[in-house]
Amino acid sequence: MDIQIRKLTPEMTEDYLYYFENVAFTDHDEWAYCYCLESHLSQKENEDMWGDRERRSAKAKELISQGIMEGYLVYDGDRVIGWCNAGDKTNYGPLMDNRDYATMEAHKGEIMSVYCFEIAPESRGKGIAHLLLDRIVQDAKEQSYSYVEGYPFADRKFEYQYHGPIPLYEKHGFRMVAQKEWFCIMQKKL
Repeated sequence: MDIQIRKLTPEMTEDYLYYFENVAFTDHDEWAYCYCLESHLSQKENEDMWGDRERRSAKAKELISQGIMEGYLVYDGDRVIGWCNAGDKTNYGPLMDNRDYATMEAHKGEIMSVYCFEIAPESRGKGIAHLLLDRIVQDAKEQSYSYVEGYPFADRKFEYQYHGPIPLYEKHGFRMVAQKEWFCIMQKKL
């Protein structure tokens, strides 16, 4: 494998869209409309747009062009095999609007949020999420963030751990700072 992790830029929008439309959910076609928008849309917006590939694709393009949708694409050569939605917490409206996600008052440049990992089915279990989390922590340090946070599901047996499983964060030095009914807040001080 020739793994490269690249920070998402507007020039990579077509790679991003292709990945979500053709690679990411070959094992779960019912999620092919995701485009990783859950972290940026209100629950109502997300539900209203669910199943409408054209509207969701347009919204993803808009958020990428505005620099709101942030994250990393993982390439094996020239083929995208993974995605991680990670960026400044203030760019995640649902996190900022929901007090359950509050660990402190978030200011731009203070908390890097890791929201979602989506690895192509044939590339799972090969350490890609670990590489992504290493890169995110490294970039957050270089950008002078104070913390990196992740929001794994509290149910460790839940089959599809797209927020990253708790042990992933623990192996990278994150500690649990809150446990809610459905999710935990894992945090690493930089």
